[in-house]
Amino acid sequence: MKTHKRVVGMSVVLMCISLVSAAVAAEGITGEWAFRSKFEARTSTATMTITKNAEDKYEGTWSAQWGESRLSDITFVNGSVKFTQTVTFGDNESKTTYEGTVEGGKLTGKGTGRWGDFTFEGTLQGQAKTGAEAICGQWDITITIPAREIVDKMTITKNDDGSLAATWTSERGENTISDVNFEDGKLTFTRTSKFGNREWESRYEGTLEGDEIKGAFSSDRGEREVNATRVVSSEKAEPKKPASEKNANTEYSPT
Repeated sequence: MKTHKRVVGMSVVLMCISLVSAAVAAEGITGEWAFRSKFEARTSTATMTITKNAEDKYEGTWSAQWGESRLSDITFVNGSVKFTQTVTFGDNESKTTYEGTVEGGKLTGKGTGRWGDFTFEGTLQGQAKTGAEAICGQWDITITIPAREIVDKMTITKNDDGSLAATWTSERGENTISDVNFEDGKLTFTRTSKFGNREWESRYEGTLEGDEIKGAFSSDRGEREVNATRVVSSEKAEPKKPASEKNANTEYSPT
């Protein structure tokens, strides 16, 4: 009888250990994170996105006010995460390493970069958008023309059959969007524009980089740079920061 009780007890213990391990694994590191780094009295913010590829390996991107960078060597074991961020400025490349722990949708830890050591924290905002979901939403479109820039608005949605559709809002004429496609991070579509008695067609191709699309229109008139920035909803907008912290973000970024 004692032996039977001992076996049952060990089974219960093993089951509890398995449940705890499963809970840790389920929490995971994949998703979109609101990230904050602090170096001495200065703070910088960013959005970190981590996904898993077809080979079940982690991939990551980092989006901040100064641009986009990539993450590599991402590991996540028993709630502990490590990764490396690589930033490229012209011909120069800078690497920063991060080590931290994940618990309850919170990420905390320490980083080491060219400026020294610093602390960081992250808050999970939700699952990372993939496929068509990554491009859907509202976008501010910046069209660069000689001597000035024009800002229009574009909304991309997904139809019931999985195809994409888009609308373009501008104060200058009518614009119809067709043949919208998003694959492997590349967005393409055709825009038909009408202004007075004139009508012309142009083809857009751009690359999604975090919350930005970088690309250009091409037509028989030539090529024109056209970039876009995702319109963030008020629910996700960060609270206003004190003036001292705002200045810190523009003066220094450890990442």
